[in-house]
Amino acid sequence: MKTKLHFTRGEWAAALLLLSVMTASNIHYFRRDNHRKPSCDIRPYEEQFLRFAQEQQRLADSAEANRRQTSGGQPHMRPDTLPPFRNQERKPLYDIVKIDLNSCDTNDLLAIPQFGSKRAAKLVEYREKLGGFHNYAQLQEVYVLQNIDTAKLKTYLYIDNQKIKKLDINTATYQELVSHPYIDAYLTKLILRHREKSGPVRDLDELRQITRAYPELIEKLRPYLVF
Repeated sequence: MKTKLHFTRGEWAAALLLLSVMTASNIHYFRRDNHRKPSCDIRPYEEQFLRFAQEQQRLADSAEANRRQTSGGQPHMRPDTLPPFRNQERKPLYDIVKIDLNSCDTNDLLAIPQFGSKRAAKLVEYREKLGGFHNYAQLQEVYVLQNIDTAKLKTYLYIDNQKIKKLDINTATYQELVSHPYIDAYLTKLILRHREKSGPVRDLDELRQITRAYPELIEKLRPYLVF
């Protein structure tokens, strides 16, 4: 019986069998080819590897010999076996010349780190009103100096207390008294009233009784008053 392609049933069966055999052969070939491991023969390069290893060893031996020679024959020490580092005091490159806080001018102060013209001018202005600085803590009373580390300023400054200008409380005028940073208008009036009615103020204890000032204020005034 013929089909539309004019093949008999037997011819169709033979063609399908042949096609199956060809397909199976191709699948087997590709599978075997994919699983085949490429071969790599390193024997021609063994001599080059050996020469490279020998050269590296020679360089290492040469470096070790140089280390021994420079270290007086002592073996080279690895970083983890080195002795602990000892901090050594670094010598300053120059000597710092300190300036007297009670006699310096603005130009002297400009040489100090963190000091500009504004800070220098405000410090000198406050010093003149105060009569001189008695201690470093008084620098914090100057507004523009409040954020400066006072301890560091001691490296560049010293205080000569002998140069503090004293204020005679029994002869000073109203303007002279009220201009002092530690004496306000109220205290000035009490002092002048006592001088007019009872005579001169004899000492700090009497000044405290007259003004009823706090002990802390009396101690701040101690270096600046004479009686």
